Amino acid sequence: MTDGPYARALARVPDYQRFLTVDEMIASARRVVADNPTLASIEAIGTSTDGEPIHMVRIGTGPQRLLAYALPHPNEPIGAMLVQFLLHELIRDEALRAGRSWYLLPCVDPDGTRLNEGWFAGPYTIRNYARHFFRPRSQEQVEWTFPIRYKTFASDTPMSETRALMQAIDTVRPHFVYSLHNAGFGGAYYYLTHEAPEAYEALHAIPKRRGLFLSLGEPEMPWATEFHPAVFKAPTLADMYDHLESYGEGDPADTIPGGASSFDYLRTSGLDDTVALVTELPYFQAPQIEDQTPIASTRREVILTGIERTGEVMDVLERSLERLAPFLTLDTRLHRAVSAFVPYMRKNDAATARWATGADGMDAPATVAQAADTLHIGLFYRLLIASMLPRAIDAQLAVDASAGPAHQTLLEERGVLWDHLERWAGEIEANLDISAVAIKPLVEVQYGAMLALLDSGRVPTG
Repeated sequence: MTDGPYARALARVPDYQRFLTVDEMIASARRVVADNPTLASIEAIGTSTDGEPIHMVRIGTGPQRLLAYALPHPNEPIGAMLVQFLLHELIRDEALRAGRSWYLLPCVDPDGTRLNEGWFAGPYTIRNYARHFFRPRSQEQVEWTFPIRYKTFASDTPMSETRALMQAIDTVRPHFVYSLHNAGFGGAYYYLTHEAPEAYEALHAIPKRRGLFLSLGEPEMPWATEFHPAVFKAPTLADMYDHLESYGEGDPADTIPGGASSFDYLRTSGLDDTVALVTELPYFQAPQIEDQTPIASTRREVILTGIERTGEVMDVLERSLERLAPFLTLDTRLHRAVSAFVPYMRKNDAATARWATGADGMDAPATVAQAADTLHIGLFYRLLIASMLPRAIDAQLAVDASAGPAHQTLLEERGVLWDHLERWAGEIEANLDISAVAIKPLVEVQYGAMLALLDSGRVPTG
């Protein structure tokens, strides 16, 4: 298996040893523009919630317009390293610029990204990742606060960062959008707004060539539509709403947090022909994630068992939040995130249980990959949500150093939570053959997926 026509291009990706900080990302972009004023320009297209400028770099003047934005979720910096590579590669490679105008956002959520910088330089273990992890609640996520109206759901309160990204989309009117996300644990998979069968062979071959496993277990969300193994239709708010309408309880609008995605916004902005891509890649992987061997349990049994296991995490968090309520008085992003995720996940788990009970295909034997996704990787993602609560306690302790009963309760609860987190991490490690993935191959896969899609003939040329 080879990289085909992309081998030389992918080989030029540097051997990155760590992820850059926000300050380093912006300084690097400014240097590229300062050194190449006839080819590149930079502007602030908006500000973050905390008032930091959000920058966009333009390189090239061709009619085909391409927009790539990094860190719409601030715990996902692989795409930020791709943007750093492209900033330099587009200056060097005239053919990559030819006929194109590139618009690159090095970091669309600087506030949230700074809360993840503690793990950016490693060590790359699930424990260190969890100890420094931050993911905002949906109402504070760039990718899920676009305005929309669908059936009974309405949202028109985009956060400041989302307004900046809307400004970029409205100004550029792109033919291609690369929303630079990544997963945390599992295998490689993709989202596309349009089917592109001409690219599927490369989308499988490029990660496999680098020793990455494809994600062939349960999809990230039960309403996902599969175009091809490990290639899915880009999710929209309507997809989520319709699933909850079938399997949830009550009005889906009462369950859905935040707003719409950038994929929704492309459609509502009249950019129906714009092709958008997401390449989801993990920091950690295990071979079980693509093992199609059947096991003794049915798919239904595995999903319901997985909900029961991750429900234990929710039980712990609900108890901790109740005990901490009188003492966690500091309004932090970390506390808001945990407090919002717990009730949302409870409702989502209930809908997933009804889906697993009533949907077609649930009596079939589950595969090793489906069990790995549902039982162990699902626990990993819940562990990450739980890991933000001790960090919220640390923030409270930093401003309240008195040695009274409140201080003691905070210390005790932090210890209890870390004990649970250690146990859950141990369970995951005992059941999966975990390895960390180097940064260079991850950036190569994101770059290669983009090149394959641009070569597929599916992206308008201007």
